[in-house]
Amino acid sequence: MKTDREKLEALRREYLETEIPPELPGIVHAPFLKRKRSRLPQQMLCLAACLCLIFVGALNLNPAFAAAAAQVPVIGAVAQVLTFSEYHVSTDRELVDVRVPEITGTSFPELEDRINEEIQKKIDDDLAAARERAQEEYDAYVATGGDPNDYIPMTISFDYEVKSCTDEILSFELERFEVRASGFSELTYYNIDLITGETLTLADVLGPDWKERADAVVYAAIDQNPENFFSGEMGGFSGVSEDQRFYINEDGNAVIVFEKYEIAPGASGTLEFEIPTPEN
Repeated sequence: MKTDREKLEALRREYLETEIPPELPGIVHAPFLKRKRSRLPQQMLCLAACLCLIFVGALNLNPAFAAAAAQVPVIGAVAQVLTFSEYHVSTDRELVDVRVPEITGTSFPELEDRINEEIQKKIDDDLAAARERAQEEYDAYVATGGDPNDYIPMTISFDYEVKSCTDEILSFELERFEVRASGFSELTYYNIDLITGETLTLADVLGPDWKERADAVVYAAIDQNPENFFSGEMGGFSGVSEDQRFYINEDGNAVIVFEKYEIAPGASGTLEFEIPTPEN
């Protein structure tokens, strides 16, 4: 029998791997669209810089490993200051799976505190709201004659992924995922200049003509297969905004992100467009 966490991960995969129409791969594999990469090299690069992702599970779940890591001269200090929260809740109403990242070792303590507090507050607030919805839906189900034994709990998860980490830049994604009758996800990105301690914008990465460069890439994809995107009358793409979601990939390029249903039908999933920097 599958554990609650295995069930949650299966639901998450089902949502993220929604079948894509046959004509869509031509867009997904276009040269200006981001290709999925292995997470492992990114995580290893971040070991000594900001988000230590390789050792987190062992540090939290295995005290003996944590004590041993603290004795290793090269990584001891990093391992000792790293804190990482991971918890799971399973009730009749909800299946909750949460992983919380914490930044450390950036040489900007105030920046670390600000972002770590922002992430923790976001997760706390969003989780509280989701659990309240889960309780309301469960109560309504039972009140209308539903059998509690047949109720399918709401799935709620928070997770993260490091997109790139160098001596100069840290970029990572925080994802909120929720499933009841249908799936819902929310992506938040953090792009940090490790030299200045400032949050990076698209203008910082792409230059003063950032909007023109980004718009050109997206419109080129739409022109290739307009039937796979919402039209302007249907609320489709009308240009990149200043608060556009984006991350920075391992090549140093900006990747702008549109969530499911934002500029295209749900079958398209989350769309990502890689925008080369002027240097690339």
